[in-house]
Amino acid sequence: MTDLPDFLTIAEAARVLRISRTTAYKEANRYLATGGRAGIPVCPVGGLLRVPRARLEQLAGGPLHWPSPRRPSPIPSVSSIRNRKLASTRASAMTAELPFDAS
Repeated sequence: MTDLPDFLTIAEAARVLRISRTTAYKEANRYLATGGRAGIPVCPVGGLLRVPRARLEQLAGGPLHWPSPRRPSPIPSVSSIRNRKLASTRASAMTAELPFDAS
């Protein structure tokens, strides 16, 4: 998907702007609270907020595109290291408790 829709959800706008969804919602609400003087431009549609692509392009000074897909990090996360250590510890404990030679 290379072309952006005319109206983006807050989550889609966050992805395009490369900010968190929480930050995008805060900025959208700031736009509404300041009467459009600050924040991410949004227009309410029913009970939903939509971000006009044209307004984002005005702010950016040119056309916007979807960011490239996220690539997996080459650095393992702390939780994956912790889980590997835990699995290794459990395997060692199970082998030590066997009443016969497991080799």
